[in-house]
Amino acid sequence: MALLAIFAHGPMPMFSTRTLAVAWEMWAHGHWLVPHINGEPYSEKVPLLFWMIHAGWAVFGVSDIWPRILEVIVGGVQLVLASVLASRLFPSRPWVAKATPWLFMALAYSFLFGLQIMYEVLLGVWVLAALLCLTPTATRASPRWWLFGLMVGAGLLTKGPVMAVHVLFPLLLGPLWNDWARQNKARWYGFGVLGLLIGFALLIAWAIPAGEAGGEAYRQRLFFTQTAGRVVDTHAQDLQNHARPAWYYLVFLPVLLFPLSGWLRGIVAVPTTLFRRPWPTGTGVSLIVAGVALLLSLVSAAGGGFPGWLDKVLVILVIVPVFVVLMRQPLEPGLRFLVAWLLPTLLTFSLITGKQLYYVMPELAGATMLVAASVADLRERHKGLATHYALGTWPLSIGAFLLAILLFVMPWIVPTRFPDNIWLTGVAPYARFFGVIFVVLGALLLLRGRGEMRRLAFAGLIGTVALNALFTLGLWYRYDLVPASLFLAQADAAGRPIGNLGTSYNGQYHFAGRLMQPIARINVLPGMGAPADDDDDVVRDGDSLNDFARHHPDGVIVSYAKHPPADAFRYARLIQPSRTGWLMIWDAATLDALQDGRVPPEPRQPTLLYPQDYWRTRTAAR
Repeated sequence: MALLAIFAHGPMPMFSTRTLAVAWEMWAHGHWLVPHINGEPYSEKVPLLFWMIHAGWAVFGVSDIWPRILEVIVGGVQLVLASVLASRLFPSRPWVAKATPWLFMALAYSFLFGLQIMYEVLLGVWVLAALLCLTPTATRASPRWWLFGLMVGAGLLTKGPVMAVHVLFPLLLGPLWNDWARQNKARWYGFGVLGLLIGFALLIAWAIPAGEAGGEAYRQRLFFTQTAGRVVDTHAQDLQNHARPAWYYLVFLPVLLFPLSGWLRGIVAVPTTLFRRPWPTGTGVSLIVAGVALLLSLVSAAGGGFPGWLDKVLVILVIVPVFVVLMRQPLEPGLRFLVAWLLPTLLTFSLITGKQLYYVMPELAGATMLVAASVADLRERHKGLATHYALGTWPLSIGAFLLAILLFVMPWIVPTRFPDNIWLTGVAPYARFFGVIFVVLGALLLLRGRGEMRRLAFAGLIGTVALNALFTLGLWYRYDLVPASLFLAQADAAGRPIGNLGTSYNGQYHFAGRLMQPIARINVLPGMGAPADDDDDVVRDGDSLNDFARHHPDGVIVSYAKHPPADAFRYARLIQPSRTGWLMIWDAATLDALQDGRVPPEPRQPTLLYPQDYWRTRTAAR
């Protein structure tokens, strides 16, 4: 299913195209040590994924086929590691190890993001591998410290220092879940610190020579600003900061865990397993505090607009009391491990300023283990709840039927009620075919009896693949940058400078066009950025459109607009839809003349319109 989905359409902007652009520039210009994007050192990422892409290119040649296959392979390895870790944490419950990869595979967000050529899936492999090194086996209680250090180093070379956050708390809280750690605290912490030092030594072994090769500005960003900016600085300039409120992950947990967040048996099983009566003294008060704090966090998320410091305090009051209560519960070691891993890590990422949903993807494997272990415990201690139909998958079935009805009526409603909605008009012609799929999945989820978990996983996986296919058929043309990239490739091969008008450039054309020269950010008006020297023929960020056209009359400009101007269909070299707007490519002198109110010369070739099927359909509709 992953192979079918990942090859259904091309690499997605900006996630996959940016990764491929960096790998391409490193490959094309021989920058093996320092990642580069658009001609500049790229301090945001470390090089292990790029090296793995290069290894495949050295064998199979340069294409986007190997990076996508690599991503699927890595995802499969993650499923295996999750199952092995579950078997070690719950050796007396083999069902948990069998259920974990099924439930993990069913997570819609994890599956869809795993189709991107990105770093988090590979990071998840190193996180699970490092945690495996800490867990005991049937024949060995002591951890494998050297291997732990190597796995930490691999994670650091995949995503940077954030790797330490993913594995730190199971190490720090080892005596709470590991008998060997409790009996050998000095060795546990001594060798644990040594393992972390080994990992960071591997990172530093690359970072020091890379910093020297990349120059002073790159060195400063690599060692200081790019990490610190994500942690504390909400206004970091020119950094991928992604600042969001502290409640962000709490609010979006149902999205991250869908469809498990709609499985009533799993929802009931987790608290039933974790909060066992009789409760220790103070448990009720702690849970009330956590519940009130959670309610206030939701109020803030719904528009309450609480100050940032108060949001952080509320998140602390949600997670810390629950963690303390659970550590006082008589839980088995596997559950204590999951609590020691998931809750402190969630709190840490919530308090860090920079947030993206995919930052916590390595923890999703732990979340599925927790659900699987809780359902297994429910089967042993509450057999009535474990088999009662009221706790089955029927809410998800109702959701599937409602979605099917929506898909069936969409071709009737959209043309008359939502003719200007580009998303609905794109998918409406194909909607009924996919409505049939969701009717079948809804019926599957209504079935009773054994195999409920696998039916849930199968429906989640097939439903996600179906939605990806619907996106491909109806909307991919708005994300497909190949036509523009191939046009720019011709300009680049001819030595024509290329500018990107008004917005920063994220490498989206470089790999598909195999571009060899950087693309500059061009401002619409003079004085908007760094002024260009009148005698300077270098293309640089901050040049105005007028400066660029004067110094490079043969140059090419890429521009964007919500709607193409009327003269675009006469003078632009290429026009194609791009997300919610339009992408246009112009000769620099032509666009400069239009901006100045002058009439440019008649173009020698008609404007290229992509995709051709879209324009034929649009013309017929008119």
